Amino acid sequence: MDDVSRPFLRLLRWFGERIRDKSDLLTASVMAERERWILWTPVLLGSGIGCYFAMPFEPSRWYGPFGLSIGLGAATVGWRNRPRIFLVAVALEIVALGFTLGVERSRAVAAPVLVGPSQAVSIEGRIVEVEPLEQGQRRLLLDRLTLPETVGPLSRLRIRLRNGGQAWRSGQKIIVRGVLMPPPAPASPGAYDFSRQAWFQGIGAVGYAVDTPRLAPDIDENGLIETVRLRLANLRHDLTGRIVAAIEADGMQSGVGWVAAALITAERGPVSPDLLQAYRDAGLAHILVIAGMHMSMVAGLVFVALRGCLAAIPWIALRYPIKKWTAVGALLVTFGYLIISGAPVPTQRAFVMNAILLVAVLVDREAISLRSITWAALLILVLRPEALIGASFQMSFAAVYGLISAYEAIGPRYARWRHNHSSRWAMPLFYVAGILLTTQIAGTATAFYTIFHFNRYATYGLLGNFLAVPVVGFWVMPSALLAFCFMPFGLDTWAWQIMARGIVCVSKIAQWVAALPGASVDLPSMPISALVLFSLGGSWLVLWRRRWRLWGLAGMAAGILLFAVHRPPDVLIAPSGRMMAGRTADGSLVFSHLQGEKMLRETWAKQAGRASDAVAWWESEDRRLTCDRKGCRYRHAGHVLALVQRLDALSIGCREADVVVAKMPLSLGDCSSARWLIDGRALQAGGTHAVWLNADAPHVWTVSDWQGDRPWNHLRSPPMRIGETDGKGPP
Repeated sequence: MDDVSRPFLRLLRWFGERIRDKSDLLTASVMAERERWILWTPVLLGSGIGCYFAMPFEPSRWYGPFGLSIGLGAATVGWRNRPRIFLVAVALEIVALGFTLGVERSRAVAAPVLVGPSQAVSIEGRIVEVEPLEQGQRRLLLDRLTLPETVGPLSRLRIRLRNGGQAWRSGQKIIVRGVLMPPPAPASPGAYDFSRQAWFQGIGAVGYAVDTPRLAPDIDENGLIETVRLRLANLRHDLTGRIVAAIEADGMQSGVGWVAAALITAERGPVSPDLLQAYRDAGLAHILVIAGMHMSMVAGLVFVALRGCLAAIPWIALRYPIKKWTAVGALLVTFGYLIISGAPVPTQRAFVMNAILLVAVLVDREAISLRSITWAALLILVLRPEALIGASFQMSFAAVYGLISAYEAIGPRYARWRHNHSSRWAMPLFYVAGILLTTQIAGTATAFYTIFHFNRYATYGLLGNFLAVPVVGFWVMPSALLAFCFMPFGLDTWAWQIMARGIVCVSKIAQWVAALPGASVDLPSMPISALVLFSLGGSWLVLWRRRWRLWGLAGMAAGILLFAVHRPPDVLIAPSGRMMAGRTADGSLVFSHLQGEKMLRETWAKQAGRASDAVAWWESEDRRLTCDRKGCRYRHAGHVLALVQRLDALSIGCREADVVVAKMPLSLGDCSSARWLIDGRALQAGGTHAVWLNADAPHVWTVSDWQGDRPWNHLRSPPMRIGETDGKGPP
């Protein structure tokens, strides 16, 4: 027995020594990069927040403090002589803190949510925001609501006015009759979740008006903060109207004015969907979002202009620190830009970054570094943990982290190259090279996130930015600054019109690039696990400095591999039971019909990687899905799914199909032979049903399953769904 076990024990000892050596090497590498530890705090904090949102149920408040106490105890044990334990404990503390922030934020914003659709009811409330829409329509956000008892108490609701009527303003109180419904659930498991966003905005219902609103007497008094907020909202709205009116007075189409307003006040308004899509397909969608590029351009232009003016006065330039004076001026202007824009997440990040840069000028310190973006990320995550799961946060920070870390690596070589090439033609060449390099780095850093959120990738983004960014930097944004300078004198119209001509030029560039063959690629949806792996691998790559940072490429490759092998559902069934879509051999979707439920069709097609193409089953050569007046059949992997539209076809469907879906309510004995039976009540209660017809057994996953038992999930557990499944996610 000893002779047999001795080689095995020797092998275990060899493995133990190798693991110990690798552990010592890892610890030494971590200790050698002590100055980079602080950079990991947003990643760890975000991991805790992500754990909160990933849970299938709403956690108790004691989960986070329990993790904090465990981390504190472990940190106490390893404080002096056990650095590994101490580092792990501190990391656990930060993760637990992020989890706690998510829990407490969700509880802090908790507000009543409408249970089900209402009839037309009388609504009285105060206007918080006014959002212009197409064809003169408006969408209002209301609070301080007075509603019938049949609706119940709500804190906020969003209502669409079919006829815009008068120019409504924030702070006014109105009375209107409208039809209300709960915030819509996702169109399918994994799709964009507006109900979750509405929860964190305190919106308990959405709807539309059935008559023209009228003013109501407002006897409520607003506090100082509320008064300032409402006045700022009206200021933004008035400025938007001023910009649009000035540009349309010059004979330009309305979309140009709204694009100009989007660059100043972030109120995009009724911009043509085709123009928006052209910007996206040309890789120029970031131009329509006030972010780092716009804020940096404004700060840079103000800094250069003020310093140039002060330097032209020798008496001031020789006696006072004009560089620091101009930094203060640029900081004040960028803060005003933040306020006017309404402070969306990308603008918050851009302002914090620029503020750190300008404050660094004041204290004679290095300005641009990963530490500055670290503080910006921490500030946003602490104040608004829900921002982590939004496209704006992810893409904005991915781009900036990628840019700073890339220039940190290649910056010295780039600086030496610039120093060795100082001819008169070098400056424009370096500017062009900088645009191309910056665009390539930012585009690469955000590509995976773009695919995850929008199922689309702009192939010629480098070309689009090479042509459009100089126009924005030297034409559009300087014109906007000139308009603000002349606005106090009422002479700003001409500057807005000059800005509009620059926007027309950018729009033509976007439309030309978007029209090139293969300008955009539609891609199917990916699992969230792929995005998490890619993000963690990317963080490892950009946050460390030594060669071991390359290990992060393995995590990024694992995320890409998960995306490549991800299998989408075979069948999607609408909550109404009137429409279904089946997957063909090439991965596209074919629909049972193309009438009604347009939003569902568009979302499903986009998730399948066919954003611009919704195909009916009779238009496809693939015959997995076939339909008639009584219902539809989908066949795959030896299984049959039947969608029954009429009760007299139920018996046939039950005999032929493993999975039977009926839009009408059923009882337990109506279809006992089917492995799965989903009736109309289950469809309504569970939302869109995704079905995988695996070789061994069918698998069903609903929107309600995907959302979990969370406060923003207004769907309920299906009352009529017979069958066996793990029910926890896609296979």
